[in-house]
Amino acid sequence: MQAVSPPERATPPIELSPTVRDLLKSRMASHARDMGQLVSAIMILDYPKIEESAQGIVGDVSLSRPTTNDATELNASLPEVFFERQDALRVEARALARDAHAKDARRVAADYGHLSEACVRCHADFRPNH
Repeated sequence: MQAVSPPERATPPIELSPTVRDLLKSRMASHARDMGQLVSAIMILDYPKIEESAQGIVGDVSLSRPTTNDATELNASLPEVFFERQDALRVEARALARDAHAKDARRVAADYGHLSEACVRCHADFRPNH
């Protein structure tokens, strides 16, 4: 039973407004699709598709840090840890693209693990009931 049960959360999820959650939900739908395509490419070591998918993730991770304290700026509603997680995802996706270009299966496997870890850390921070 414990092997399939989700781990107990050490802290509650970071609170986000319903508006911000709606924005992130639509972005995460495309992110989930991109990750699914990436996993498929990795399983068959389709290096060009891995590189393309990883570069797509780098380009899609695009919420910028707020530049002002203007309350109307939606990104100002996101805590700094969100941007830190986003930066980590971008770093890992770049490494994956680089190693896919080099056709290095061992590095691709390790890079995908690091990329997945970045996703899981963000989900653990922000998703309720996980």
